[in-house]
Amino acid sequence: MNIQESLPLDSKVQSAAELLTLPAQQLVPNPQNPRVLFDPEPLRDLKQNIALHGVLVPLTVFRLPDGKRFGILDGARRHRCCSELLEEGIAIEIPCNIVVPPNKLAGLLYMFNIHNFREAWELMPTALSLSIVIEELGETDTKKLSNLTGLSEPQVERCKLLLNVDDDLRQLSLDPNPKTRIPSNFWIEAIPIVELTRIELPDLYESMGERGILERFVEKYRRKKIKSVIHFRRIAEAFTNVEDDPVGKDQAATLLRRYINEIDLETRAAFDAFVQDARKVKGALEACSTFVNALGRINVEHVTDQRPELVEALKSAKTYIDGLLNKLSGEDDPTLFDDSDEDGDEE
Repeated sequence: MNIQESLPLDSKVQSAAELLTLPAQQLVPNPQNPRVLFDPEPLRDLKQNIALHGVLVPLTVFRLPDGKRFGILDGARRHRCCSELLEEGIAIEIPCNIVVPPNKLAGLLYMFNIHNFREAWELMPTALSLSIVIEELGETDTKKLSNLTGLSEPQVERCKLLLNVDDDLRQLSLDPNPKTRIPSNFWIEAIPIVELTRIELPDLYESMGERGILERFVEKYRRKKIKSVIHFRRIAEAFTNVEDDPVGKDQAATLLRRYINEIDLETRAAFDAFVQDARKVKGALEACSTFVNALGRINVEHVTDQRPELVEALKSAKTYIDGLLNKLSGEDDPTLFDDSDEDGDEE
């Protein structure tokens, strides 16, 4: 049985089968709406469209207790645009579908499921709204919450993670200015590195605490020393790459300590060497395996045609491999390898 179907009737939005045309000033934004961030550029495009063509998709609203105004369930952006146009002297009549006034839970679930099929909300407002659903229902199971809200299970898990962040830090992701806003995904990517610090550098974690480390990361982000939130993954990848190498692990831990303590140490500058070396080794291993397997499959030792050309090609490969082996053992002969030939390999 679908969990939505098991909810009591008053937890569902019911249509009043009524369509009205209303002025913007008669409509009231819903304080429970998870859409609390309205970035200027897409709003400007919508406003221009409404000024030219009017509101094409009706809003979903319900009568408020005063009987004169209507609360908005769906259509906050359209209403905001119409209100701004009204201030500019352009009155837009807004088509509205009227529904029976829902309770708080029903309204939230309706908004979740409507927007599941449209442009996604920012993650932090979604998480805060999900917390209301969790509180109202006393439900924490990820799968059930996914069925209720239309969010995917990974989205629900990310929202739960955000709800563990201190409220004043969460507010940084509700900044109305997208240029100064800390992205919601910042916390999703940063928290695993805080946990990594707890494991690898317990003394530093104890002295700074989770909050202190997160605040340090925020400062680094604002100084553009974390240029993308996904760069946090390079730190985790670096530790994964040296998991079986005690010396490498110590080096990575020392670097992580520096990275947290030194505001101006940029993420990729600090950890790319660990990541790139591992990727190069993996690529080389795959290339060696492919080369050996390919030669084995075609039985080149039995060829008769173009044998001299094949021998020369194999000798060339052997010379290259011998040079690599010498370099890897620290005994490379400079006459075999000229570093100037590798300039084109810089990333």
